[in-house]
Amino acid sequence: MKILVTGGTGFVGRYLVEELSKEHQLVLPTRDIKKAELLFSGRGNLDNIKIIHFQEDLDHTVRKYRPEVIINLLGILYENRKKGITFEKVHFEYTKKLVDAASDIGIKLFVQMSALGADPSSKSRYQRTKGVAEEYIRSSNINYIIHRPSIIMGREQKLFQDMKKFGKIMPLFLAPEGRVQPVHILDVRDCFLKSLDEEDEIFELCGDRVVTFKELFEFALKYAGYRRPVIQMPKIFFRFMLPFFKLLPEPPMTEDQYYMLQKDNVCSGKYRGVKELLGKIRNPFEF
Repeated sequence: MKILVTGGTGFVGRYLVEELSKEHQLVLPTRDIKKAELLFSGRGNLDNIKIIHFQEDLDHTVRKYRPEVIINLLGILYENRKKGITFEKVHFEYTKKLVDAASDIGIKLFVQMSALGADPSSKSRYQRTKGVAEEYIRSSNINYIIHRPSIIMGREQKLFQDMKKFGKIMPLFLAPEGRVQPVHILDVRDCFLKSLDEEDEIFELCGDRVVTFKELFEFALKYAGYRRPVIQMPKIFFRFMLPFFKLLPEPPMTEDQYYMLQKDNVCSGKYRGVKELLGKIRNPFEF
């Protein structure tokens, strides 16, 4: 089967591409072909991966290569407005181009990486654009699968990189009130693979343990090799800190991320998830 995978060199993408390439022909748009070739030379079957230049007109890419399935993993955590990289562009506009072209060629299945908390009415533009993209997919005439993961745990999780970097200079860390329900990267990968036999459904992907941000930060610091105290603070504290954060080259929290804190990042129980798809759930803190 021919599958177009966008965002295939990202955190989730590299695991998924490695596994899919064992049995399927993949088309992988990327901005850095040499980097992608190096990444997958030791992962999966490179002979089954056609790496092409990423182009803004993704609809043209779909019509040219005519895949049977599209897996859209494109997403950003931070915007770069100077380069024109915005939540609206990456989460919605790119998705719309893929969906429109998929509809034209009569694709078998469209699989979307969304996010837990995706909501067209959210004050967070990250969550809002994820939600608007979901609405557009669901209103189309194509078969679809939408995955909404909580924070994904694996060696490449950016949180660990941040803790390793800031652990060198910070004597302590502040964590906002709130809860998350982390999910193992391999469970996310396997849910994507398993859902290729499903259609027109939303899945919420969470582990079997709900933790506070304080507990999550403590684990991340330990994994990064540091012992630092983590103090839990009320959410409103971070609201007052946002003007100061904006002055830093790498803000520890953006205004959009603050809005995302208003609701816990845990599964609602309204949709099927990891247990229903895979039969079991990996420990997200063991990898």
